[in-house]
Amino acid sequence: FSKRELRLARNEIYARHGRKFDDEELSAYFEGKSWYSGTIDGDDFNDDMLNVYEKDNIKLIKKLEGID
Repeated sequence: FSKRELRLARNEIYARHGRKFDDEELSAYFEGKSWYSGTIDGDDFNDDMLNVYEKDNIKLIKKLEGID
C-alpha cells in the first residue's frame, strides 16, 4: 500500500465511528462515501470508542506508515 492508502485505511477506522476531520483531504474523501456520517468533532473523539481490534489495526498501520 502507498502512504496515502495507509493513511486513508487508518482514518477509515475513525470515520466509521463518526469522527469528523479538519484535514481537507480526509474530509473530502470520507464525505464522498455513502456510509460516512461525521457526527463527532475531532477534539471530542476518544480512542476509548474503539475496540481492541481497531486499536491494534491502527498501531499496525502506523508502524507501516513509519509513525511511532
